[in-house]
Amino acid sequence: MAEPAMEELAAVRRLRTDAPVPDHARLTPARQRLLDEIARPRRRYGGWQLRALGAVAAVVAAALLSTLTLRGEHTAPVEPAAPIGPHQWVYVKYQYTECKSDVIGPGCSEVAELYMDPGGDPCTTNPARSHNGEEWNRYDGRWQAFARSNGAAVDVRDRPTGVLLSPKADDALVADLPDDPDAALRLILKQSPLDRAVYKKRQTQAQRDFDHVVDVLCGATTVPADKARTIHRVLTGLAGATEPVSTTDGAGRKVLAFGVDGNFRDYAWERNSRQVLLDPETFAFRGVRWVAGLDYYAGSKAAGVPFVPKGAVVGMATRLRTVVVDKAGERG
Repeated sequence: MAEPAMEELAAVRRLRTDAPVPDHARLTPARQRLLDEIARPRRRYGGWQLRALGAVAAVVAAALLSTLTLRGEHTAPVEPAAPIGPHQWVYVKYQYTECKSDVIGPGCSEVAELYMDPGGDPCTTNPARSHNGEEWNRYDGRWQAFARSNGAAVDVRDRPTGVLLSPKADDALVADLPDDPDAALRLILKQSPLDRAVYKKRQTQAQRDFDHVVDVLCGATTVPADKARTIHRVLTGLAGATEPVSTTDGAGRKVLAFGVDGNFRDYAWERNSRQVLLDPETFAFRGVRWVAGLDYYAGSKAAGVPFVPKGAVVGMATRLRTVVVDKAGERG
């Protein structure tokens, strides 16, 4: 009576000779049923045979399901992404939401430093003024380009050296990051070209490390999910890392915002703390925002200029698109 089941099992084996071995976890429950039935007393011969046949059928079904599932995975591989050529360009589109202020370098596209213009409007926790920006960086880091005011043409210029890695180097660095956050941070600091001694911004070591890591997030064309998790652990493990705050970016997406506490001297370019914006589930880079690191006036108090309270969000830069194109001026 068990011959049909054996024929079905043989058919499964012939289904595909190169199919992977069925998953042990799938087969175990059915196999145990078969062993239990065999071990039971044989008081009624016919009943034992029927129960055993049912158990064999369960094994066959489990094997068939496992084989078909694995067969589908085996025959439908994910195509690897095409390599990016050194002469291709990385197009970045971002949105600024800010009080009346100025963004200064060095920094990667929207990631820079922001200071309040003394003639600006008073800041609120939700600055309303916004505009879009565009930038192209050649993959090998030699050139960069910006759209002209009419949007129909671009100006190509030398890309600053000694400040940022090329997109190609950022991608390679991300790919090489180890899982251990301490080792990952050491690798980032080793390869970062930004000389803080020349920059002369008075920060804590953790603030400088934070800037290095965010520059990598900003400059890479893509960050795989496992590397994004590692970078998140690096950032949240820095001394003085602030508690992540749930908020939204300029595109209305939910994000986590956090930075590093440190020195905020009373100079226009050092008053604000830069925070990174990450997707709350994947930790993908969404941009940055600037938060007042201390209470200050945007200029002289006697002149009646705006008062900026500590913690006020004075600006935000949201990454909208990152696309690899063949020429500066193309938008994908």
